[in-house]
Amino acid sequence: MPGQEDSSRALRVLWGAEGAAARGPRPRQSLPQVAEAAVRLADAHGLESVTLANVARELGMTTSAIYRYVDSKDVLVELMVDRAVGEPPTLTAATWQGSAREWAGALRERYRRHPWLAQVTPSGPPRVPNPIGWIAGLVEALSSEPGIDGMRVALLLDALVRSYSAVSRASQSAPPPEWLTGALSARFPVLTSGMHRDWSDPDEELAFALDVVLAGLAAP
Repeated sequence: MPGQEDSSRALRVLWGAEGAAARGPRPRQSLPQVAEAAVRLADAHGLESVTLANVARELGMTTSAIYRYVDSKDVLVELMVDRAVGEPPTLTAATWQGSAREWAGALRERYRRHPWLAQVTPSGPPRVPNPIGWIAGLVEALSSEPGIDGMRVALLLDALVRSYSAVSRASQSAPPPEWLTGALSARFPVLTSGMHRDWSDPDEELAFALDVVLAGLAAP
């Protein structure tokens, strides 16, 4: 059974800390090609469709052969996130608040292209280059602003984008039945006015959340 060392090897290859060659015949695919195949499956059929067997089939190889590249779905998902998020944007805004908004907007666009990203639950700090590059880019953009912890801001904005992207994904499903709306109004009348508001634009709600967060950070 492949172990932790095999998982680490996939990450080392991604970081360029180890060559892609493994024992045996020369690999037919590269690690980025494996990740890209998994991303295609998730884009077309959802994250639940991504298994090592399905990715192997997508690449025209046997399931056993895929273990030459990656040994578990958890590591495969990390590689997929790296591929789907892509390289970080170049931030050009004149203010730190503008940089934060630009960063969050660019990340939201990646989630829009790949809705399954909102289903990926982080289990710890990122271990792949591109998500770390996004954090580093915002930290650098905020580094000259006194009293602003760029790392904390990056993690907070990442969580906001993830949450509202998940709401966006859920809002595409069927609306709640009328009886439930009535039951909620009867039990929680304080929420009645809000229930009739149009909540169908998660991007508007994300913008509101960014306004609140950035105003709080700017407050003396």
